[in-house]
Amino acid sequence: MTSGLNITNGDCAGGGMRAAQIPGEILSWRDVLHEGPVPAGLSLAELSKVRAAFIADQGMGERADIEKSFAERDDALRRFTDNDEVILWFEWDLYDQLQLIQILDFLSQFSREHLAETGTKVSMVSFAGYLGNLSVDAFVPLYDARIEVSAAMMETGRLAWGSFRDPEPRGILELIRGDTSALPFLEGALLRHLEEFPSTRNGLSRSERQLLETVARGPVTFSEAFIRVANREERIFCGDATMAGYLERMSDGDEPLVTYPSGERIKAATNDEDSAAFRNAQLSLTPAGRAVLECDRDWIEMGGSDRWLGGVHLAGREASWRWDADSHALRSPRMAT
Repeated sequence: MTSGLNITNGDCAGGGMRAAQIPGEILSWRDVLHEGPVPAGLSLAELSKVRAAFIADQGMGERADIEKSFAERDDALRRFTDNDEVILWFEWDLYDQLQLIQILDFLSQFSREHLAETGTKVSMVSFAGYLGNLSVDAFVPLYDARIEVSAAMMETGRLAWGSFRDPEPRGILELIRGDTSALPFLEGALLRHLEEFPSTRNGLSRSERQLLETVARGPVTFSEAFIRVANREERIFCGDATMAGYLERMSDGDEPLVTYPSGERIKAATNDEDSAAFRNAQLSLTPAGRAVLECDRDWIEMGGSDRWLGGVHLAGREASWRWDADSHALRSPRMAT
């Protein structure tokens, strides 16, 4: 057996762990699971192909390269019992918590008796903050304070991952209204996920609303808007590439909500050459955007956008779920409320 397998969110955290000489292999998960399809009923390998296709379609790499990276990652996870210990290093935000519950769901297939027979221990470092921002000397104390993953943690992760991938999302709400204390950051993370469903007020997700509100206060560039929107989040929610995608989505359709001051539609930069111009260009709220922001019109009724939230496909005007921020409830226009 090797000394251990450390699984974490991405390369920044992994780099800090390497610099701190944390023992064992370091595996970065590298998937923004709160964006794009995460449908139910697929194996780990099948889902990774779906995820690779989505990420490539967003201009974040070549599909073949992403598939290869995910296949190597998945293979390392499947061989986890080759290690005497697997340590899960994850933060408190939605990005990390979704990766954590995906991994816990996979590990939950193996009984504690099986793990005892293989001699593999599963531990966790659950961090209220951002591992990538830590100094090198902060990693060893976290490693020393790791705790063993309990049966309750495994079961909570399994239930949460199943609910997240379900095309009927009210299971997420039922889960967080129950006891998720085994994973103390899960409730807040999944609540933030639910806030991305179209609002019952105007059809905007929380991210879309915050972005439009920032543009409405203009003048503002994309770089400035990104910082201002990010500062309104309780925990880091998304990176600039993801937010650029939101902006492009709201500039599409028959009646864009936001454009450049010239009226030109916004297209997110796809290469370094275009990036500086995109980041420094001013943004402008359209009359339609202002009407939606003031709840005089509804973004979904205007056409909305085609996006996936976990296992739920929100297909423009056909989007079948809304988030009621006042009552913290999911509503379906197709069902009696």
